[in-house]
Amino acid sequence: MYKDKIDFFLTQISEKCNEDKGENITFSLGNGYYSLFYNNDVEIEKIEDLIDMASEASYSSFGTGSLAIIYFMRLLHNADIITDEDIESIEEDSFEFFLELLSAAADKKEYDLFTGLIGLGIYFLEIKKFDTVAKIVSYIDHLKHEKNESFFWIDHIVKEDNIIDLGLAHGQPSIISFLVECYHKGCEKETCKKLINGSVNFLKELYEQNKDSEFIFPSKLNIATGETQLSERLAWCYGDLGVTISIWKAYTVLQDEELKTMCHSIILNSSKIKANRSGVFYSQKNKCIDTGICHGTSGISHIFNKFYRIFQDEELKAAHDYWMSLTLEQLEKGVKFPYDLKNDMWVEHTGLLEGISGVGMVLLDYQYPEKAKDWDKIYLMNIG
Repeated sequence: MYKDKIDFFLTQISEKCNEDKGENITFSLGNGYYSLFYNNDVEIEKIEDLIDMASEASYSSFGTGSLAIIYFMRLLHNADIITDEDIESIEEDSFEFFLELLSAAADKKEYDLFTGLIGLGIYFLEIKKFDTVAKIVSYIDHLKHEKNESFFWIDHIVKEDNIIDLGLAHGQPSIISFLVECYHKGCEKETCKKLINGSVNFLKELYEQNKDSEFIFPSKLNIATGETQLSERLAWCYGDLGVTISIWKAYTVLQDEELKTMCHSIILNSSKIKANRSGVFYSQKNKCIDTGICHGTSGISHIFNKFYRIFQDEELKAAHDYWMSLTLEQLEKGVKFPYDLKNDMWVEHTGLLEGISGVGMVLLDYQYPEKAKDWDKIYLMNIG
């Protein structure tokens, strides 16, 4: 539908990434991911710069820290861009450090995708350290709370007590998604299946309470008071789209047709929502809509495309086309991303989750899915 236009933007984004000096981890990682999948050509000099950044980084985030860089090195090794000796040397220096981070995250009861157990677990799965992954599954098991036949996890990062986070970026859907990955790789299958079943029971209860609403799942829930923080947005990070991804993943393990039906119903419900009701950031002053993966138009289009491949509904195709067209319209005007919403400041940058390289990955996945296979597993969106 958009072939020539997308090919043009794929080339343009490649040029932007190559021009970017990549002076911080966020930008350099975005450049590297896009170069790896777009043309399998990542410059050795840029790899060395990333390794230097990892050694100097004071933070270890799976999104933009040293853990993200080491994970990316493993992808480069899988693509035969760096050698066995290179990856062994890199990981030899980092393995004990990440084990210490794992212990610290467990002590703090921090399961977060970017700064806690889940991100570490995805990395250890990637390098096939299944004994370590088993420890993480055990930690998650011990951190769970149980009510009737439902499991849930309390967010220990926020200041308020008794908060359950329901975002794919930081909350219970990321736990489900990680456990599904463990199950399919044969790691602690019995425990994972038990936890997946209990955690989707919790989501089923929320669904039954709100299934007739425009937006079904809240962003956060106080389990003590029942007070909810409404989502009312389409996005990867929070809201129905991310939750639905985790439900579909749970279905691949449990093979519960009720889950499949629920997933189908939620995604069709979301497909009706247009930009003016979506919560996607738009600047009247700059005439600019957020196109990023995390909470912008490209991420939304990507998720609808994933579910269209699964369910083959014309409504999902139409939703993908709608959000893709908004993305391409913004690219034609020159893309910027929200930096400071309070002061309505928008900037260009080449980040993966919130920048132009991520938009490029969505376009690449749509146009040439064989080239972009499983690129989005870092954000737990690998559902087909």
